[in-house]
Amino acid sequence: MADRSVLLSSNYNAWPEPFNGQAFAFLNVIAQVEDADVLVPEPSAHAAGRGVNPSMGYLWNELRHRVVSQSWRRLGQPGFSNAQAVTVERDYDVFLYACQFPNELTALRKLRGWRQRCDKAYAYLLEGWPERFPHQAAELRMLDQFDHVFVLNAESIPALQRYTSTPISFLPSACDTLLACPYPEAPPRSIDVLSIGRRMPELHTKLSALAAQDGNFFYVHDTLRAASVADWAEHRSQTAAMIKRAKYFIAYDFTVDTFGVFKGVRKNALATRYFEGTAGGAVVLGSAQHCLEFAHHFDWPDAVIELPPETADIGAFLNDLGGQTARLERARAMNVSQNLRRHDWAHRWGQLLDTVGLARSPRLQQRIDRLAHMAGMVDLAHGAPLVRRHDVTA
Repeated sequence: MADRSVLLSSNYNAWPEPFNGQAFAFLNVIAQVEDADVLVPEPSAHAAGRGVNPSMGYLWNELRHRVVSQSWRRLGQPGFSNAQAVTVERDYDVFLYACQFPNELTALRKLRGWRQRCDKAYAYLLEGWPERFPHQAAELRMLDQFDHVFVLNAESIPALQRYTSTPISFLPSACDTLLACPYPEAPPRSIDVLSIGRRMPELHTKLSALAAQDGNFFYVHDTLRAASVADWAEHRSQTAAMIKRAKYFIAYDFTVDTFGVFKGVRKNALATRYFEGTAGGAVVLGSAQHCLEFAHHFDWPDAVIELPPETADIGAFLNDLGGQTARLERARAMNVSQNLRRHDWAHRWGQLLDTVGLARSPRLQQRIDRLAHMAGMVDLAHGAPLVRRHDVTA
């Protein structure tokens, strides 16, 4: 098969928030298995001067940008993107645009010639909530320009289909499992508990108190808010390195408390943190997500070990769990093995290609075969096959 040309794009450079790491990771893996160019615009000139002490010029330009953008949206038109304008300068067989929210689709208007230059075009929308769609109708109509749209939130598909004539399919999140895999080096798990991003305040308070009382207890968590990512590759590498070194990784279904309610509506979509935590071989503590997709994709024993945030004595809970050595070793090995077999971004790219009727590239299949081989080695190292009924290697 002759190499097809692929153009990959997103706005994660124009909007360098940590949640956009999903789009970066997906495109980064695709670029390793395809003849691909990555076109990711930088922030527009008006963003100069942004920071802790923003300049007056930035504040004025940002205010003007937002006022004009909202004015257009009130007229039923898409808002304005904060990305620089760039031009697609050659023809491509396939175009993929990945973004977190529907309003990020406006960056497509800064990619001059993308639709004319690309034979087939696909979009991957990582976060979309039906209760917000009426306010994002103008942006969602931009999906009509694509041949197929993929979404992470399966529950949103019926509502989203009312805003575009383009076919829509579910595509779950994943992880760069080659980056995440702790084997064969298997660094010491020197971090006792790792918590990244949104957290349960009650549990965080208890873990912080435990760390203050016990100088040997290492609790790693975020201490900054609203920080932007300076280098995407370094950010993803550091996150993976911490998870490889963590005994326990915290992940909760935030739809079960007030922190997961958005204007009274329960949000239910697969969260990337579960994929990253298990792929790195940490034991995930918290709660399973209450959606059918979660039950299908994390169907092995101890994929998540329940830790109620109201647990009175966190230290006693962790001491008791830590004594169950065989259980924890098997859980860590199963987590790694299952992700290598099923939850790499290469598996998702393969699913996308299968859905739209395009052939898988030799390099894609080579990566998937390599992942399956690595999973088999993990199984052998732990003395028993760790395959579950939903395992896939294709």
